[in-house]
Amino acid sequence: MTQEELLLTDSVIAFRAEHFETIKNWERQLAMDECAADLHFCYHALEEYPNLIAHLDAAEYRLDFAINAHILHGRLQEQFLDDGHTGPIALEHANNELLNIYSALNEKGPVGRAAIVKTLQ
Repeated sequence: MTQEELLLTDSVIAFRAEHFETIKNWERQLAMDECAADLHFCYHALEEYPNLIAHLDAAEYRLDFAINAHILHGRLQEQFLDDGHTGPIALEHANNELLNIYSALNEKGPVGRAAIVKTLQ
């Protein structure tokens, strides 16, 4: 897997390094299914993408992927808020963008990978 496929952008890597305890807390919440709404969305939305889930399960990466997606989701919300959207609209746009990323990664061929790289730029 490439960094783009794992959603390990530079900002995600920096966040993970800077907030180690937060990541551990999120891992515990995911494992116990006690996570907050956004993290729950990032994790459980994966169920709709069987090729992506199979790939993540084979790499034993589902929890980390969901956490990376959660970090990216927060960045997307910030971006939409900075663009002048209200909180609920920014959240909806971030949800849709994340689902588009999942959908692109669910594709088996290079088209999906190209779409994810474009989305993350």
